Amino acid sequence: MRPVILLSAQLRSALPRSVRRDLNSKLFARFKTTQNPVPPPKPSAPFIKRKEPIAPRNPQASPAKHAKLTFRKGPPEKVVVYYSGKGRTAVVGTLKLVSLLIFGVSCFLLAPAFASSDEHPWYLAPAIAIGGTLPMIFILYTTAPFVVYVHVAIPAFARRSRETMIEYVKNLPPTATLYMTTIRSSSLPQQTEVRLGDLVLNKSFLRPVTFTNSKPAPSPWWAGKTPQHFYTDVRAQRSTQSPNYFPTLWDDVFKKIQNNGLKKQN
Repeated sequence: MRPVILLSAQLRSALPRSVRRDLNSKLFARFKTTQNPVPPPKPSAPFIKRKEPIAPRNPQASPAKHAKLTFRKGPPEKVVVYYSGKGRTAVVGTLKLVSLLIFGVSCFLLAPAFASSDEHPWYLAPAIAIGGTLPMIFILYTTAPFVVYVHVAIPAFARRSRETMIEYVKNLPPTATLYMTTIRSSSLPQQTEVRLGDLVLNKSFLRPVTFTNSKPAPSPWWAGKTPQHFYTDVRAQRSTQSPNYFPTLWDDVFKKIQNNGLKKQN
């Protein structure tokens, strides 16, 4: 008997009940056992999360970098001992810009316009040019010695602590380096390096001068003449909040300049 016939439900119903029971117990049980069993799912391997390298909280720096960072914690290479103040600096810079503006308008706009016109006398154009040039020359000459900042160079041995730096500035040697910051004709800052021993007191009847550099450093022709005369007050302004500003030390520096002597200039 074919298994297909026996598997048909209609044909099985025509058989006696005992025969059907026997077929169910033998044939279908055997048929089920011949089927390929479904393999159980393989247990998946547990997911292991890779540990990423964590940077240390306090990385160890190289000896050179550590020494550099430690050295930076001390005083800087230059400290400010004199500041003229915002008001004076703004006035001097504005005067220089206005004088240059008047000179440019007078010499390059008004004077050529009057010279090309036949309605005005010939001498009016030169008079306008001279009238615009003289104020510029006067302002640039009189404000040239004006000093905005005075920096003192601190050597390496004096940058170990704040107290060491202050003690060095109070007892500056003649070879100490100072940086005088003045204002150019274009209202831009100009810094001049001088030695403390080369500064002597000076007076002038034409413009304000406090001291002069007796040995100015030579400069190339295209850079212009190195500033030689400087003007500062006896006391520094205390308006700035910079941590590298020490106005009380200017008194000691100014006394050192006074001890260098007095030079009179007409």
